[in-house]
Amino acid sequence: MRLHLTNSGAITLIAPSHFKQFEILVDEQPDSLLDQAIARVGQRADDEHVWVNPQVIRFLSGKAGNAEWEAGFETMIGFAAKYNWVNEEGLIRAHIVRNENSAGSSIDDFKAAMRMLPAGVSAITTGDITHPNGMVVSSLTSISAEPPLVGFFVHRDSSMLEPLRTHGKFVANILGQAHHEVVTKFMKEPQGCARLAAGQWGSGLDGLPVLVDALANVECDIIHTTPLGTHEMIVGRIRKTTTDDAGSPMVNFNAGLRALAQ
Repeated sequence: MRLHLTNSGAITLIAPSHFKQFEILVDEQPDSLLDQAIARVGQRADDEHVWVNPQVIRFLSGKAGNAEWEAGFETMIGFAAKYNWVNEEGLIRAHIVRNENSAGSSIDDFKAAMRMLPAGVSAITTGDITHPNGMVVSSLTSISAEPPLVGFFVHRDSSMLEPLRTHGKFVANILGQAHHEVVTKFMKEPQGCARLAAGQWGSGLDGLPVLVDALANVECDIIHTTPLGTHEMIVGRIRKTTTDDAGSPMVNFNAGLRALAQ
């Protein structure tokens, strides 16, 4: 198995049932980010090895509690212990392997490609009517129907990230062609009531700001966040939805707001 410390900030386990090999695959990344990733899984042994917490492996495997997998994993740990690859704290030593194919495309190429991806536009809100926070995203996506989950991404430097963490809930207000002024206010005004100066706003669950005439309102509790590259993924469990299919959706395409042709 390979514990993969990616340069996107994600940590994954490759081939979790392959017990005859255990190593750390490391993408090309700044030393500061690599040190943070290593601290999430264990501790550095030396320049070429890492001591890994076995509980991290169990969690990432998705197989913890499976009798057959646990037996294989314990056999692997026992083998490592014979060669002093398990320390007094129970951490397992793994060799670092550098990933030579981790550079990826250029930023300009990435942006050019993503501009060609049509996407709906939503106003994400949190707080309440008297102390609102909001941002516009085109990254809202459905994740699961059972349980009902949606997600979106927030830049790590966004003024919206801390309010989302503080309140632990949000509304995804899905915008239509009638909401261009709402987008303008959200993009140009500072956080606070000024962003709600356009549009018909009311209070939803727990007082969350809801755009009354949005195509849909999706009111959520945040159940998971994960840093990925320059952004943080926010996942919400849906508590309530309202819809109004009378309008035409707003679409972000090629760095502009568009309408769908009939």
